[in-house]
Formats: sequence, C-alpha cells, structure tokens
Amino acid sequence: MIIDGTKVIFQSEDFNFVKKFGLLEAADMVLNYRTLNGLPFIYDSYQLAAFLGLKYKNMFRLVKSEFKGSYKQITIKKKNGGDRTIHAPDYTLLFVQQNINNKILDKLPVSKYATAYKKGARLTGNAEPHVGKRYLLKLDITDFFGSIRFEQVYSAAFNTKYFPKFVGVMLTKFCCLNGVLPQGAPTSPALSNLVMKNFDDSIGSWCEKRGISYTRYCDDITFSSDKPLYVVYSKARLMLQNMGFELNERKTHFITSASRQTVTGLTVNEKVTVSREYKRSLRQELHYVFKYGAIDAFRHIYRKKYVYSRHLHTLSYLYSLLGRIRFVLSVEPDNEYFKTALQKLNNLMPEYHSDEWYFLSIR
Repeated sequence: MIIDGTKVIFQSEDFNFVKKFGLLEAADMVLNYRTLNGLPFIYDSYQLAAFLGLKYKNMFRLVKSEFKGSYKQITIKKKNGGDRTIHAPDYTLLFVQQNINNKILDKLPVSKYATAYKKGARLTGNAEPHVGKRYLLKLDITDFFGSIRFEQVYSAAFNTKYFPKFVGVMLTKFCCLNGVLPQGAPTSPALSNLVMKNFDDSIGSWCEKRGISYTRYCDDITFSSDKPLYVVYSKARLMLQNMGFELNERKTHFITSASRQTVTGLTVNEKVTVSREYKRSLRQELHYVFKYGAIDAFRHIYRKKYVYSRHLHTLSYLYSLLGRIRFVLSVEPDNEYFKTALQKLNNLMPEYHSDEWYFLSIR
C-alpha cells in the first residue's frame, strides 16, 4: 500500500494487526509511528516474534524459562583480587539482543555527557574536558550493571511512548536476567546509557552553570573545576542513591593539580597523554622484541595469557603489542617513537606464522 508517496508493506506476521484496524488505518498507524519515533513498528506478539527473529512459540518458551541455559557464566579475576561475573548469551539470545541493539537502542538519544557505548565515542573524549583543571573528582559506581533494575530498563527504553506495554515488557525481559542488566549482554551498555540519561543531563546542566566539567564513562564518573568539588560530590552521591546506586568509596578520589590527574587511564594535567609508566613498560618490551626477537623477549616479560601448555602463540603476542602501540598513537598521534615502532613491528610480523607455537622452558 502507498500513502502520500510512502510505501507500507505488510507481511504475514501483520495479519492480526491489519485485521483489527483495517488496511488503511493500520497503514496510517505505521506511518505516524515511524514519523514520530523512527523505530520498528511492533504492535503485537506476532510482530514482536518476527522482529526478534524467533518462532512465535520459541519466543514465549524462552521467556517462560526465564532464560535458564541461555547464559554461560564466566568468572574473571580482577586486578584487585576480586571476581567479575560475566553472563555470556548463547547464539540464539545473542542474535535477539543484537537485533534489539541495532534496530532500537542505537536509535534512542543518550546524554552528551555520556562518553562510552555510543557512535563516535573515544576514550580521549572522556578525558579532554578535564585537562588543566585545578581540582578533579573521580567516582565509581559499585556493581553498575547489576544495580540497574528491570523497571528502570522498561521506563528508559521500552515504555509506552515507543511500544504497547506488553511489547515493551517482553523486550525488557530479553535484555534482563534475574531482574537486572547482565554484564556480558550486548544490550546492557546501551541500556545503561539510557537509564542514566536523566541523571547525566541533570547533573551535567547543574555543573555547567557552575563552571564544572562533568563526564561519565560507563560507571566511571568524573568532575573537574578550578574550585573545590565537595558540594558536587554530596549532590551526585545523593542523586545516585535515589536511583538505587552505591558509590565504591574506595575508588572515590579528590585529586589536585599538584598530583598526577588521570581520567580513565589517561593523564590530564596539561594535555591528554598516556601515562609515563604505560609507555615506559611498552618501550622496554619493544626494545627486547627488536633486539632479541619475540621468543626471547617473551621469556623475559612472560605474559601468561598467550601461553597454552607451556607453548607460546607468538603471533598473538605480537598483535597484542601492535594493539598497545595503536592505543598510544590514538591518544598521542605525533609520538615519533611509537610511530617508528609501529612500522618496525609491522615489518617484523611476516617472520612469524599463525600456526606456529613455541615451547617455553619457563617454570
């Protein structure tokens, strides 16, 4: 059907919807919705199943099972000795969540103060607003994804402004596990930005009026100013508590310009740079590689994650070095040492082969 020069095509999953409203009114509803929201039109469960790429019965079977068996639990050791639990979705659920991510969540607006998990996001973009400030305040939210509840996800992303209530609730169910956002689902980062949008906009606007810079990179919250920041700490803490979040007080840091100020790993005292320690360590490692070769260099440095049964996958190790060099250059594009090192390492790569493993005599 074509209305005002715009084509509306109905498929088999739209049968009940068209039958209920009639062809003309159904087409009008679709066009009006697309004009207002720019999102996929999903009115009932048949259209929802088709959108998710699932058979109708399988969709309800997954929801009824509460996604038992749909996630693989993975435990990762943190640097501080604690554990981080990742819930990785299986192939079917991953496909569904990627659909939701690409066709819905990517189209919803997030705050300008959110600097992660959106198109064009750069680590330097989170650091740049804080360069050269006298005072810096860094906050960290405890169990960020696990503190974002089902109701908050529904309200922020799938509410009745966009979808009928039943559809919105079902979409929320496909993005949550045990009533919260699972760390490991591809939808969780984008949803966290949407849940935090009101906080970001509110605290960001309040800060701008007072000459304070504010950014949020996932659960890392940063403020900077040329005036002390104790008042903004109290305000942010209270606002977050009202949303159900708690600050990790061990990671709350007030830092003056007399000390090294870092934002998400980047130094911001005078300009955005990679820390001296990171560059020094990488230069030392590259020195060994260029002088003695990858095997001898690795014996000296020894990074366990590239070793399997005391065998080293050399090419993976070298690719990791390439990635670390490119990270430095993404922050410091004019760094001559690492520009030269990148070229030298690229020239060295053909000497190693993807199927080669080397036995390591390391205890």
